[in-house]
Amino acid sequence: RRRRRREPKLRGVRAKRPAAMPTKVHLSSEALNAAPWAAHLVDAFLPADAPTGRPSTARGGRSGVGAQPREAPRMSPRELEDEVQRETAALLAARAASSASASGAEPASASLIPTFFRPKNDVGFLASELRATAHRVALQYKERGLLEDDELEDLWGRITDVIARRPAEHSPTSPSKAATNEAESRISYEELRVVRDDFAAALDAANPGSDGMGRVAHYFTAKTFSRFARDAHGRINGRTFMEFVVRHVALTQSRINLGCHDSDADGWLTEDDLEAFVGRSVTTMSALQSLPMGFANQYRRIATRRFMFFNDPQRRGKARISALLASDALSEFNELHAAREDDPSLAKNWFSLASAQRVYKSYLDLDLDMNGTLSKAELKKYTVDPRNAALGCTAQGLTDLFVDRLFEEHSLKGLAGARRVRADRLKPIATNVDPFVAKSMEKRRKAMESEMDFHAFLDFVLAWSDKEHPASLAYFFRVLDVNRTGALTNAEIWMFLKSIHETWTSDPDNYDLNMLDVQDEIFDMVKPAEAGRITLEDLQRCGCAGTVIEILCDHTGFWRYDNRENLPHDDEDEGGEGEG
Repeated sequence: RRRRRREPKLRGVRAKRPAAMPTKVHLSSEALNAAPWAAHLVDAFLPADAPTGRPSTARGGRSGVGAQPREAPRMSPRELEDEVQRETAALLAARAASSASASGAEPASASLIPTFFRPKNDVGFLASELRATAHRVALQYKERGLLEDDELEDLWGRITDVIARRPAEHSPTSPSKAATNEAESRISYEELRVVRDDFAAALDAANPGSDGMGRVAHYFTAKTFSRFARDAHGRINGRTFMEFVVRHVALTQSRINLGCHDSDADGWLTEDDLEAFVGRSVTTMSALQSLPMGFANQYRRIATRRFMFFNDPQRRGKARISALLASDALSEFNELHAAREDDPSLAKNWFSLASAQRVYKSYLDLDLDMNGTLSKAELKKYTVDPRNAALGCTAQGLTDLFVDRLFEEHSLKGLAGARRVRADRLKPIATNVDPFVAKSMEKRRKAMESEMDFHAFLDFVLAWSDKEHPASLAYFFRVLDVNRTGALTNAEIWMFLKSIHETWTSDPDNYDLNMLDVQDEIFDMVKPAEAGRITLEDLQRCGCAGTVIEILCDHTGFWRYDNRENLPHDDEDEGGEGEG
């Protein structure tokens, strides 16, 4: 037998094992696109004798299985560091360019996100006190520069005197005629400058140390003079100029009074701030001297809702001070300072004591169960008027569908009502209460949640009394837009007319009425931009939105529209409609 020849084994020497092939790290295409320098980083950390796995393409070499692999070029540590720095800088530059394009003058539409919320800085107690003190001092400084009533009378007297001293070819017959005749009360810019110098000197003489010129100089600038209409001689109406000065002083005083309640000095007033403003102003108004103490809280709520309803269209719970100054509500409120309590001109003023008591009395009269809120059945009687029954109106009151939609959209929207409902929900029921009593209390709580509180009632009264106002139209449009598509279609118009028609046909004495003709009349009155779709803009533009709302929402209003040619027209009764 042949024996296999064995190699001699040397003592102390181990046989070499074949070196293991290094594992190649494979990177995805996404990783290489994000960091192309990563491929060099992987190759740099491979052993020197490790094949790269790529076939050699050197000149004279062969590709394929038998080709010898060529060693990949290696990078020194410094070169690798420089490459990483360059790639990092490129990524940072790209990120900075993207941020700059998003905040630039003409950003891309995809990156343009409007700012809709700016949180207020959480300042400490000392910082808030410092801000409040600085704000108060600034308002006091502005108030010291306002002209008093006697100073305004002195200014008007100096204007008439300068006009009376005009040369004979342009002077009026007498100073009194210059004050009453509009054609002879015109004054030039040079004459106004004379009035300014004399009036400023008089202010300095009356109050030594005061800056009289600084208090009145802004009324006599060329820019202010150019705002008025001028005649052929380049003169303006002196009476119009004086009305401008008086109006500016009144608005500035109102701005200071409102600013005193702006706690964070951001130019906005919350409902609580406005209620404090009303409570402070009531004490200085001659038309409210007989305001009962027990009615003071209700009066503040009634007056505050007038400011908030028409100046807070987004229902954010705050109103801009600039919008309040430009509104008619503030002008009506300021009329109470100089008016008498028995002044007949205050009959239609919402802020008068008689108007506030009338609104509150109508709320109490509708609340038959005296639980503090109004149910749907109670609110339906708001437009009931016994005088219409004498004229032949058998069906009166708001329609069922309108009241249902009104409670869905605008019931219990007040802050006080919402807080009360939330507190009642979280209030635990006592365990020692009789089960029958507990069940009755729970039933009463749920019933009150579905009813209308005084806050929501005031909004409804304000909207109903001025249906043509943009805020009122938006209020009713949310009720009429059942599908919330932003437009009233034929189906929604017919839905509300059907509620009118069912009550109309229930009376056998009424004649047959074709509601399709009424629907066509509504579209003919509104004249929408798109046929068959009435938008909020269409209602604001048509000029007859109040009539459309009464036709769709009120049995009494529909009857009045159907008999409009036979009814006597009395504009004075419209203001007191539905108020008891």
